Amino acid sequence: MTPSEIFLHRQAQFKVQADDFQKTYNQLSTIRLIVFIGAMVAVWQSLTFSLWIPVTAGVVGLVIFAFILRKHQATKHQLKLHRALAALNADETERLSLRFSRPQTGEEFAIKNHIYSNDLDIFGPHSLFRLLNRAHTRVGMQTLANWLLAPADPVEIAVRQVAIKELTPLLDWRQELEANARLEKQIAEPTDFLEHWLHAGENESILRWKKLRWLPLLTIGFIIGAFAGFIPWSVVLLLLGFHSFILSKLNPSVKAYAEQSQGIVDTLKALGILLKKIENQPFQAAKLKQLQYQLQSGSTTASKQIDTLASVTESLNFRLNPYFMLAVGLLSLWDLQWMTKLEAWKKTHRHDLAKWLSVAGEMETLCSLAGFSYANPQYPFAEISPESFEFKAQQAGHPLIHPDKRVCNDFELSHVGQTAIITGSNMSGKSTFLRTLSLNTVLALAGSTVCATALTCSPVRVFTSMRTQDSLEENTSSFYAELKRLEALLQLAKSSHIPVFYFLDEILKGTNSVDRHKGAEALIRQLHLLHCSGFVSTHDLELGMMSSVHNYIHNYSFYSTFADGQLHFDYRLQEGVCREFNATALMRQIGIEIQ
Repeated sequence: MTPSEIFLHRQAQFKVQADDFQKTYNQLSTIRLIVFIGAMVAVWQSLTFSLWIPVTAGVVGLVIFAFILRKHQATKHQLKLHRALAALNADETERLSLRFSRPQTGEEFAIKNHIYSNDLDIFGPHSLFRLLNRAHTRVGMQTLANWLLAPADPVEIAVRQVAIKELTPLLDWRQELEANARLEKQIAEPTDFLEHWLHAGENESILRWKKLRWLPLLTIGFIIGAFAGFIPWSVVLLLLGFHSFILSKLNPSVKAYAEQSQGIVDTLKALGILLKKIENQPFQAAKLKQLQYQLQSGSTTASKQIDTLASVTESLNFRLNPYFMLAVGLLSLWDLQWMTKLEAWKKTHRHDLAKWLSVAGEMETLCSLAGFSYANPQYPFAEISPESFEFKAQQAGHPLIHPDKRVCNDFELSHVGQTAIITGSNMSGKSTFLRTLSLNTVLALAGSTVCATALTCSPVRVFTSMRTQDSLEENTSSFYAELKRLEALLQLAKSSHIPVFYFLDEILKGTNSVDRHKGAEALIRQLHLLHCSGFVSTHDLELGMMSSVHNYIHNYSFYSTFADGQLHFDYRLQEGVCREFNATALMRQIGIEIQ
């Protein structure tokens, strides 16, 4: 079966299972109601008998009701989980056609003036991020963005590739991990509040009063004594007043934590489920085992500690109900009991939460790249070359172009100081070709599979200059913006410890032809002396003449033909300078009378 057929089959399968869980859920709702009413009737009817009969009826009814309630909640979780699994497979089917249903575009992770992300559509509505992303936690999406924004070193790339190879066939495990994350919408929210709380230091007010956690036991004893007539009620009232005084001293810090943590309990529970699945899966790849190792916390595990934090936070948040605080909270010193537990958790795991979140983020990112590999089984992993600069691609295609329309090309370039000049007609494919090679390089250096039949590349820093625009805010013209971009390239080529792989589209297009030629020629000569190699696309045919004098210049071109009033493109890369252009034909087509 093809990936598309598998995803469609799984979508239908999970939808049927979700419908079955829905029926069970509805039946249990009815049974709960019947049990509740039956228990009430049994208690009411037995009130005329001895006391133990209605009590027994009530207890039995309560136990049965609690059992059905638990079953009901478990069924509800399975219903939501299978709906999520069906939605994931529908999403995978759409993704194969380059239609993206998830709203996350990754644009919040974009870096202004980054060396390539804007030109290559790393983020945005139709972007590499949306094609790859199967992460749902905030840290998972941030990790994926980081991997796409900077190359990994060769050792890290190698261990990522091994990990992705192991994860790729684990479709059930990967989708269950993703579905559990998808169930909790707030899991994508930042965890800044928790990070701030963990590093804020010990709460002085809790430290001051925690030795009085035993006080409710004394107060309860005095209340019993007051009912028995041994102790005056005034003593009890004084003790309760002291309880109230303690709670008032704790209230500012407790209220701040409780109010900010209201929406994070479900997120913590979902994170606990994710970490537990990671902990329990038997892995072989070194990187996956190393991630598992980071989830060990002494004699316990990260998932258990996250569940503890969620449980304690949830219990503390009962204080937000004023009736509960009046009936239970005052007498038990509720705030003090649970805040003491929170402070103890913080003291023990202050430096662990960030590590555990990082593990979840890395695993989600690896699963995203494994999902990309599974959906495109024809895509290989790149070979990372030990040479100072080597790039060789066979049938490389643009991953964001539908396979039915995608045209693939071969290309290779070796040694630093080399420039490939690309000439060609308008719309003939020059810019798309540059993006094809640069995007596949980004994928390769992130550890991902690539859209090609084979690809070899050295560790490089990709740099692009394609979409330079004027800026009213910064008072710059498009030409000056391009100059600033080229200045950044020169600085990077001088400072980078690995070669820069540059992609310059329509170089110096914002000035006259004479200055454009002089500037482009001078730039290419200067780049030849630096730690870089790359591409320059241009309409300036004279630049191609540099190859007759300099052996570091290589000419390639794209062609178009005009026949029967229509332009025709084959988007195939050819060697040599382009000799046929379509601008005149295009101008005539819109009505400009050119002799």
